[in-house]
Amino acid sequence: MTAPLRAGDPHEVGGHRLVGRLGGGGLGTVFLGRSRSGRLLAVRVVAPELAADGEFRRRFEEMVASARAVSSFHTAQVVDGAADGAVLWLASEYIAGPSLREAVTAHGPLPVEALRALGSGLAEALAGVHAVGLLHGGLTPGDVILAEDGPRLTDFALARLWDAAHPSRTVAAAPGGTFLAPEQVRTGTTLPASDVFALGGVLVFAATGRNAFGSASGSDALIRVVDAEPDLDGVPAELLDLFRDCLAKDPARRPAVGEVLQSLAGNPPDAWLPPDVAGMVGEREEQAGVHGAARRPGRRALLLAAGAGVIGLVGAPVGIWLGAGDAPGTPRPTATPPSADGTSAPATVRLGPATTIELGRNDTDARSLAYSGDGRLLAAGALSKVVLIDPVAQKKTGEITFDRALGYVSALAFSRTDGLLAAAYTLPPDPRSREAGAREHGRVAVTLWDVASGREVVMLSCPSEGNLMAQAHTLAFSPDGRLVALGRDGRDSIGKAVVWEVSSGRQVASLPVGPGSNGTFGRAGSVAFGPDGKVLAVGYGSDLKGAVDLFDTASFAPIATLALEKTDLFGVTALAFAPDGRTLYGAYGGIAVWDTASRRLTTTLAEVKSRYQSLSLSPDGKMLAGAGSVGGLVLWPLPSGRQTPVSAGPTGNRLVAFGPDGRTIAVCTDTAELLAAVQIRSVA
Repeated sequence: MTAPLRAGDPHEVGGHRLVGRLGGGGLGTVFLGRSRSGRLLAVRVVAPELAADGEFRRRFEEMVASARAVSSFHTAQVVDGAADGAVLWLASEYIAGPSLREAVTAHGPLPVEALRALGSGLAEALAGVHAVGLLHGGLTPGDVILAEDGPRLTDFALARLWDAAHPSRTVAAAPGGTFLAPEQVRTGTTLPASDVFALGGVLVFAATGRNAFGSASGSDALIRVVDAEPDLDGVPAELLDLFRDCLAKDPARRPAVGEVLQSLAGNPPDAWLPPDVAGMVGEREEQAGVHGAARRPGRRALLLAAGAGVIGLVGAPVGIWLGAGDAPGTPRPTATPPSADGTSAPATVRLGPATTIELGRNDTDARSLAYSGDGRLLAAGALSKVVLIDPVAQKKTGEITFDRALGYVSALAFSRTDGLLAAAYTLPPDPRSREAGAREHGRVAVTLWDVASGREVVMLSCPSEGNLMAQAHTLAFSPDGRLVALGRDGRDSIGKAVVWEVSSGRQVASLPVGPGSNGTFGRAGSVAFGPDGKVLAVGYGSDLKGAVDLFDTASFAPIATLALEKTDLFGVTALAFAPDGRTLYGAYGGIAVWDTASRRLTTTLAEVKSRYQSLSLSPDGKMLAGAGSVGGLVLWPLPSGRQTPVSAGPTGNRLVAFGPDGRTIAVCTDTAELLAAVQIRSVA
């Protein structure tokens, strides 16, 4: 329920107007906010004493960047945040509905079909959280919001921040202590399996109206978690074994979240909530005034997107829509601000006014961006689709929908030789598959698409290797269009590059990279072919360390490793070779410049704290652009390396791409309404 603001509460944070209180806790206060367009947000303002702590600020900044990368329909999407001002705050979409705790307390246990929908949704949400290296660490029924179109997981990673903020407190004082796993109680260790234990406890509560380990509090409750068997009386018989397995004392004996999802997956009814609980959702919507506002499309709507104007392909997870699209964005002039040292931007860099093109009224994020080789098409990857843009006419021209995609189209690349578009995404578990891994955990897929003819050429895929939400992070074609390379997560947190031959669809290489080991987070976040196609560079990161491995594309034998002492959480997330093939640029939070002949780091254009996660080099090699989750677009005229900051959008620019003629530049950003958009500018 929403309460009025109190005396001393802020009335505006980060451009969002605060209209009421939603709650609070050890980390600070959660407010109901409205963006400039009126969109409802849950805005968490961190307690001042924590905001003043430098180490906490660093952890908070990493959490914000990771949380924005979570790709799951069943999480409350993080849309904005700041860790560099006097106030630390995080804004996520507001879900109008009661918490699971409120609903069960008011109306009793959920029926079995609702339990299945609840459990599968939360398992998918946790898989998305784990895929970006986060753990919830403190899941309780209060962290689950029941919406009309399914459950939503909130406050992921905030429990771990609570631990960092209160290192001297005992585990008995931690929020949600009765849902902690035994290993958290005994040693303070949180694992992905710890979230599965908490999920089991949450589902038992939903099924019975009781905590699995009784109503005791403090240390008494934690003793029961460690020593007692759960009380499962009242759990439906068909779910009893699964719930018991989730609550196993030994984390190694608990199912993975993908196995939980597989056990519970089915066709949920349109009205998944009991009438009394659905009535609570309606009351919350009315109280918050969300009727008539644009809503994120439900999972069923996403999966049934094929309709008027969509060409469906039998047996293929892809459809294409070609039409007029939404009305094009209106030009929005933007002045170029001074450089970081206070001087004016160099006269050699002149940017035209920005034209802003919204991806769609329900699209709140874009995860990938690519220009075609002829510059006539710009593609942006959104939730289960690719938006096609004419960068010359500066308007949308169509969409390619990926109905089976589990989350975002997370990587895109165009072939420079034949115009093929490669799009990467995650496929959900398929019970009909002959491959055990695909039945249990799904696959990572790459579809090659002939945009000119509207024809799918081939779908390439590789096993998810035990990770339901194993993600594709980057794609690149070789200069001759013969090969396509994918950077992705791999087994035991070792990043992996997978290479296919385009003409045959045959996998020709699977290249593990990085020092990953069981329990650490790592990924291959960037791939790039050298200009002559003889070298493949693969950037990766693990545990705030990263590097670039170079491979010979004739044999795929390793050539060298270009090391970095420290990266941000995501490692090396973007790479670009200079036209001479000798100089290699990499985004790792900062911007690194290597000489590949001497294997030497020659300079850094920005430090890791700058948070640059995307870069693009102009075709002539004379201009480098960088962008990231914090801050705006920056240009470096080369070889001078003098920064030129550019303002665009209220939350900065996350992806950047030069057009093939070097005279235009595109960025993925947010509109004032916090909707995903592409901005296009001329460069002179």
